[in-house]
Amino acid sequence: MPLPTPEARPARKLVWASDAVVSQIGQRVQPQVSLPTKITQVATGALVLTWLPAFIVFAVTTIVAPPLTNEAGVGTAAFWALQFAMLIAIAAVVTTVRRRTAKRNPAETDTSARGTLLRVAISALLTSASACLVLALQGLSISQIASLTVELIVVLHLMPIIVARLLQRLLRRRRASSSDPVS
Repeated sequence: MPLPTPEARPARKLVWASDAVVSQIGQRVQPQVSLPTKITQVATGALVLTWLPAFIVFAVTTIVAPPLTNEAGVGTAAFWALQFAMLIAIAAVVTTVRRRTAKRNPAETDTSARGTLLRVAISALLTSASACLVLALQGLSISQIASLTVELIVVLHLMPIIVARLLQRLLRRRRASSSDPVS
């Protein structure tokens, strides 16, 4: 017994959905997170992801070069890292609230090299200002503050970029080697 064949469908014209329909579908597929939830997520993430690297920088510097931290202890370094991370978390929350009230369209986000460089520069300036504020209040000299700030910028900004680039190269090499036929 032969299998039934599907009937040929008539050609239809493509119909575009209205913005309201697209928005409604978008809400079902990816619901919007409430502002208090988003603030909690951003603050927690910034605190966790900033405290540990900052603590490592301060603790290693305290152990390796005590004069750079006025021979502070590891507990003091942890406290400095917590203060620094809290300032970064506050800045992240303010940025989130400001962006949320501006109601930016994700399609309008600047993804050019210039825009990315500008965001990295602003982030490095925020890191510098936060580190300077925390360390100046602890009574460190300008040269001590400058060296610790440079260390923080290297660890928080340059190291992730370097690691990401190396991982991308590794993935590309693996894909290239897996796609090459074995001779």
